[in-house]
Amino acid sequence: MKLLLVDGHYYAYRSFYAIRELSNSRGEPTNMLYGMAKALRRMIADLKPDFAAVVMDGGLPAHRTAEQSAYKANRSETPDLLSRQLPYLAQLVPALGFAHLCVEGEEADDVLASYACAARQRGIETILATNDKDLMQLVCDADANTNGGAVRVYQPNKEGYELIDPAAVVAKWGVAPSQIGDILMLTGDAVDNIPGVPGVGPKTAAGWIREFGSVDRLLENLPALKSERHRQMLDAARSQIASNRIMVLLRTALPLPRPIDELPLRPDPARQVELFASYEFKTLLREAETERVKAGGGETQPAPVAGPLTQGELL
Repeated sequence: MKLLLVDGHYYAYRSFYAIRELSNSRGEPTNMLYGMAKALRRMIADLKPDFAAVVMDGGLPAHRTAEQSAYKANRSETPDLLSRQLPYLAQLVPALGFAHLCVEGEEADDVLASYACAARQRGIETILATNDKDLMQLVCDADANTNGGAVRVYQPNKEGYELIDPAAVVAKWGVAPSQIGDILMLTGDAVDNIPGVPGVGPKTAAGWIREFGSVDRLLENLPALKSERHRQMLDAARSQIASNRIMVLLRTALPLPRPIDELPLRPDPARQVELFASYEFKTLLREAETERVKAGGGETQPAPVAGPLTQGELL
């Protein structure tokens, strides 16, 4: 069994910036919606999951903002043309067969991590469609002793796509997936406005973690470091490192908004026809009409071009 979990905000932004100036005849922006539809349909073809969900951010967790008030404060406002499209994902995503999930007050990372760990305990393979380095902490092989399911990260490339496994994480980061959090405790994360230890970059941090095994062991053995500057630097940054631990480590036991068994992949070609006609996605519309016929939906008929979706329809 295979569970596909999609980082919704990452793919929404990726789609928005990859495809520019696309709109329908009513002047409504549709570039993000088109990119998301193409991306999710490709994932289905590539991965053939049994269960699938797109997870959106539900806000910043109180425990992180209380720890570091500037957390993600460096991020710019969502572009208006993207904001206008985001509500439509609540219709598009289910039509493509995915559950559309958002937990108020929780970041998608923690929800994704909680699902991945729950699936692993049941022996279900999990594929995370994301580019978030925090989620690399979850990558692991299947465990024959515990029947634990593998966790991989899906990333498209020029050849098609790749599934990031533990060896690929080590090749890129220089440490095991379970040690990515230790790296981030030292380096911080500029994308999320988390400060690191001054002067410590990923290569230096990785070298220390390989040598000592963890941040805790590193701090316990500062005298073993050859550089006096590094010893003083790390000793002075103990409180920052402790704070960063709270910020970067994923929470893996959140209550799941819907059980995994309630996330079966169930594309609805008939609904896709309606939506693609409204968005005026001609190629996707033809594909959905063909799929509707194959699914037993009758002869292909020209789909009516629907008017703008109302706020009531979005709820």
